[in-house]
Amino acid sequence: MIEAPRSRELQAAFLALRNVLPDNVPRAPKQFYALDDLQTALQALKGPLAEAKARGGLINPWALASLNRDEVRNAATLAGLWMPEFGGAASQEFAASYLSPAIPQIDWSIELGDGYRVATEVCPLGEGADRVDLVIETRRHLIGIEVKIRAGLGPDQLERYSLAIRRRADLQHLKPWVVLLAPFRTSLPAIASTSWHDIARAARAVAGEKASERSFVQHLIAMDL
Repeated sequence: MIEAPRSRELQAAFLALRNVLPDNVPRAPKQFYALDDLQTALQALKGPLAEAKARGGLINPWALASLNRDEVRNAATLAGLWMPEFGGAASQEFAASYLSPAIPQIDWSIELGDGYRVATEVCPLGEGADRVDLVIETRRHLIGIEVKIRAGLGPDQLERYSLAIRRRADLQHLKPWVVLLAPFRTSLPAIASTSWHDIARAARAVAGEKASERSFVQHLIAMDL
């Protein structure tokens, strides 16, 4: 039990504090929207969401495929999306849109239009040699694309790949090119540097602005962003 003198001291202290403390009790933040309006908006969304669900537009197939940062899976996905057998003109346009800034000396829309092939994990000089992640072969050109996401480059890796692609191209009487697709650049002047932002830019160019007007292939390309 507090003694009387101590009680009087505390009372005096609280009275003194009352003069410096704010009189108003803080109020709850003011709502800047009406709950009825919010309920109306949510009700209005039910129809479009149900329609999107019916079309299969709510789940990203690439997330289901667990691409994440796996370099082999991402390279295989790009190869599939670029194959003319898969998406026809959309696949060709996607590949051309990516290659054009990387190797601007060539009109890739025309070059790919003459026919091309895409392959993954290619050993340009046969089994036991270095594997290049992606290879695009046209009537006149051989393009090797090395894909990096998390990992860095090995010792002289790009130099070895460049030599292998060049030798393979010489055997087929093709023009060799090597492109690095990575979150970093190479200082080697003979090798073009591209980033995953370039992939996203090319995908946006092919997918178009309106989702409602996209083909199935364009829809898949858009979800690859």
